[in-house]
Amino acid sequence: MEEQISRIAQIVQSNLGLPEEQQPLVLRYVRRVVNRIRIFCSRKDLPPPLEEVAAQMVEDMVRADRDGAGGGNEVSSITRGDTSIHYRDKASAFQNAAAFIRDYESQLIPFKRMKIPRERPYD
Repeated sequence: MEEQISRIAQIVQSNLGLPEEQQPLVLRYVRRVVNRIRIFCSRKDLPPPLEEVAAQMVEDMVRADRDGAGGGNEVSSITRGDTSIHYRDKASAFQNAAAFIRDYESQLIPFKRMKIPRERPYD
């Protein structure tokens, strides 16, 4: 599992052109995403085809964090005549993040295992 996590982290760092000192952050994101995928799919392993999905999820998370790292309110538009500044609505940003997670479900569902109750012998 650690080999897969390292491989996914290298893919993400390469694709985003991140410096080497960002590796611990990328590894943390990769572990988080791999765990979410395994929980969603009810799996103990991560099939190789899901490595690309995990890498894409991590890349999108890193980009979203970079965009939101400015702190304060994000400016969405500025009008010069009669001067108006519009800020992004934090609630809509949260809804966009929730929709973003749902975007990956269609790629994960084929790998989802059914949860079958196990028979337990009575003591």
